Amino acid sequence: MKNEKKKPWTARRLHLWVAIIVAIPMLLVAVSGVLIAMRGVTQIQVPMSWMGAESTPDRLPIMSYAEGPGDVVWLGNAQGLNKIHAGGVESIANFEGQEVVGLAVLKDHAMPVVATRMAVWVEKDGEWTAVRRGRVRQLNTLSDGRVLAISGGRGELADGRPFVTSDGDNWQIYKPAMQANKKLPELTEPKVALHQFMRELHSGAFFFGKGLGERVWSNVLGWTLVLLSLTGLWMWVKQQRQKAKERAALLQGSTS
Repeated sequence: MKNEKKKPWTARRLHLWVAIIVAIPMLLVAVSGVLIAMRGVTQIQVPMSWMGAESTPDRLPIMSYAEGPGDVVWLGNAQGLNKIHAGGVESIANFEGQEVVGLAVLKDHAMPVVATRMAVWVEKDGEWTAVRRGRVRQLNTLSDGRVLAISGGRGELADGRPFVTSDGDNWQIYKPAMQANKKLPELTEPKVALHQFMRELHSGAFFFGKGLGERVWSNVLGWTLVLLSLTGLWMWVKQQRQKAKERAALLQGSTS
């Protein structure tokens, strides 16, 4: 049988093969994007050995640290808050699975003020309450023993405001910080890093802000990409099966 003539690399054929090659990576991007958007409502965990690090660490990296009265140490990481004292180590249940990005200790207070990425928390009568909502920019103790928190808004460039407290319950705008900010020159041509703008577009926060709208956006687009990738792969498999049948029938006809 004569050798089949090779097909030319037309734009359609090139498009098909590129689509086949990137279908699996697109599936990965789509599914991972959906799961990232759902981080606020899911607590799924996977083995740390799956990560791309060179080796699995013995302990999680420190994200926040504070020292309290009575030789107590507070340590926050990507999976919660821990109290370390003479009696051992205690994990604080309220922050299990949450990233604790900031800790500050008020004067004469046994429990610290805690910052997760989207809230500032204070403990009272055994219950933890989110006293400030919004993206947390900073949490620290001032020289007079009060705690300063800069938080607010949901987007990448949320306008966080400085609040201060001496007891954890009552928070007021910290005027010295506001006055210091006013001394900075006004923006004449406001600009933002391209990656920050792209991050808001990619996540849907540009249109809906952080939260439910972001999750809906990521789910709709993510699962659409999954559907297109799977159906594209299936059509390619069917096409290859059909070609294989035609070649087999042609070969059988030529030998009979």
